[in-house]
Amino acid sequence: MHQGSSAWARWTSAVAAFLMVSGTIPAPLAGQTADQRRSLDAFRDSLALLTDTLHLRVQETVLLERTRRTRRDPFLHLRLGHLSLRQGELGGSSHFDDAASEFKYASELAPHFPYAWFGLGQAEFALGSRSGGTRDSRPGLARDALSRASLAFARALVLEPGLAPRLEEMGRRAIRARAPERAQVIRDALRKAAREARAPRLGRLLLALGRTQRELGDSGALASFEAYLASGENRALAEIEIGRTLLLRGDLRGQAAYLDGAASDDPVVVAECRSDLAPLASDVELADFDLRHGAARAGMVRRFWIMRDRLALRAEGERLAEHLRRLAVARRDFLVTTDDGVERLDDRGRIFVRHGEPDDRASFAIPGVSPNESWRYRRAGDDLVIHFAARQAPNDFRLIESVLDVSDVRSTLSGGRAPGTPMTAGVSGEQLLRSRAALASLYQLLPAGRPDQIADYFVRERALGRYGIQIATRSDSYVQRYSLDLNAWGAIAVAGGSGAQPVIQVLFAIPGYAIEPATGAIGVVYPVRVRFVALDSAGAVVASADTVTRIEPLDRIAANRSLVGHVAVPVLPGRLVVHAAVQYGDLGGTAFGVDSIVVPSAGSGELALNDLLIGSRRGRLLLPLGDGTLMAISPGGVVRRSDGLELAVEVLGLAPGSEGMLKLYLAVDEIGTADSTAIRWRPFPSGWSESKVVRPAGAGPITRWRVTLPLSKLKAGSWKVAVVVTDAGGRMARRESGFTLEVP
Repeated sequence: MHQGSSAWARWTSAVAAFLMVSGTIPAPLAGQTADQRRSLDAFRDSLALLTDTLHLRVQETVLLERTRRTRRDPFLHLRLGHLSLRQGELGGSSHFDDAASEFKYASELAPHFPYAWFGLGQAEFALGSRSGGTRDSRPGLARDALSRASLAFARALVLEPGLAPRLEEMGRRAIRARAPERAQVIRDALRKAAREARAPRLGRLLLALGRTQRELGDSGALASFEAYLASGENRALAEIEIGRTLLLRGDLRGQAAYLDGAASDDPVVVAECRSDLAPLASDVELADFDLRHGAARAGMVRRFWIMRDRLALRAEGERLAEHLRRLAVARRDFLVTTDDGVERLDDRGRIFVRHGEPDDRASFAIPGVSPNESWRYRRAGDDLVIHFAARQAPNDFRLIESVLDVSDVRSTLSGGRAPGTPMTAGVSGEQLLRSRAALASLYQLLPAGRPDQIADYFVRERALGRYGIQIATRSDSYVQRYSLDLNAWGAIAVAGGSGAQPVIQVLFAIPGYAIEPATGAIGVVYPVRVRFVALDSAGAVVASADTVTRIEPLDRIAANRSLVGHVAVPVLPGRLVVHAAVQYGDLGGTAFGVDSIVVPSAGSGELALNDLLIGSRRGRLLLPLGDGTLMAISPGGVVRRSDGLELAVEVLGLAPGSEGMLKLYLAVDEIGTADSTAIRWRPFPSGWSESKVVRPAGAGPITRWRVTLPLSKLKAGSWKVAVVVTDAGGRMARRESGFTLEVP
């Protein structure tokens, strides 16, 4: 029995509602009045608050005693039917038979009562669902019960089309429960009712039918929404639903219909559009949506989605279509229902809607360890690793910073071992970490040694997860997918421009093993398509490129036939969001990912640095620097110790005839993320920590600095290098980059 004062309060309020609706009811009429329906709804809602079957049996006894005196009162049988339904929902499945009997008798007493037929449909639907879900079930009985449910629902809908949203919700829940055969029962009932119903109440049925058909993947959904449009009930809502349906089919014409509907100020339509935006839009964007009306609101929605199309190098409408697909998947796979009945996406669903299917997943299941998952999204040079754990409820996965937050295993990782012995973790700690070995190199080599080394590992592992959360929850993406990923390296750098026109360089290198083998003939060239786009803060395209460049490999040896090159794109100064991709014929391609960059203005007088370029003596990509010289860029920033490290940077804003002081800093890149708080910088060794740059009188606004640095005192591995410039007035500017040192 349910105990506690809160439970008692709920029961007493429910009993009060029961007594209120159990009073004198008007004699049966040709149909149910609004007051009668409200009374039945209040009674049903009061039952939903009760979880103690003893209280339900008490109510049932009271109603049965009244029924003996007035057996032909249909409302008493309706109440008894709802009582039996509730008892069946709480585990007494035999009560569904009782419910069906009560509703059946009520429908015989009052055949024009839609609630009698709807209750009968609910009872038969529950019987069919129960019979179809047990080992000893008889499929024939389940089919018969579901068939009767469909007929009863259809009869109820013809009498009262306003019940359609309830039936639509039942169908949606059946689909989410992986029971499409039950949802088909709902669809068939709606379809039958739509054939028999008449205007002006037909629209509600058509809307619910179309939505249920779409959830089931039924090709008839579009025709149902078009019929709903023709009914005239809500033209704008019909356009929204037609647009969604077309887009989910891959027909990009659906965006035009969707935007036509979005121009309406109908509250239902506004809520529908807002619900589509909310998983991605910022608070500022949602506020902008809320403040606009009519065509202005539709314009804002259009810019929101088209900006994402352009940034992903996709056709107009693709991003909205993908978003709707992700929402459908997330609502099916990642939906959580709270104790108060509210549905929401868990954190896996939130990330899925923003970034789609992860490239890799990992989990670890063992008694005593909470359900957990980790996802990896592959990004050009910047993979995201994200961890989830269901610690409060088995299916409510929440974001966590560290995989070790899944369970309290830290003590097993850091204590009870002599210095220098390998890390051991009993039943879970080390196993949890090793289970993520495929997601990041950090999980492949676990620390062994002093406690401070293990503590440092914990810091780096948590920083990796924290960075993943920051990027994944504050951005969204629709990464280009190719039939074959060329594993190309790419970078976008601001360099090589003139004082009047900044230039963005799209740098790329496609490895020889990824391209179609050449015949061995000397002089063979390869067509490489380079695509690039830059958007300003308003989402407008400020620069773009889509060009095919023909490249001859630098090496004649097949294995070394890397295709390296660059495309220069003039841009305007400002803060830009950029994206680039390379393709080799129809074979495949690689997208470099979305990035935010700042393009300084050379003529503004503000002290600034363009991007820091990394090269070496053996660099294969020759990049013009704008002063007539070339720099040998090292793709991926990989340099050999014997070749030295070549750096180049452009300084903007020095006064004519003045000089600036450059300082170089170095740091080990242990984390491989943008978490600058964990990076320990130190001056570059060997006396190369300071340098000067001078802008001669009469020279242009860009002053170029270039140096080759020795690497003899550095160990192999990943490094970060930073350049800080200070002018005579004390102004400062900073840029950093990364490189990988190899020791032959």
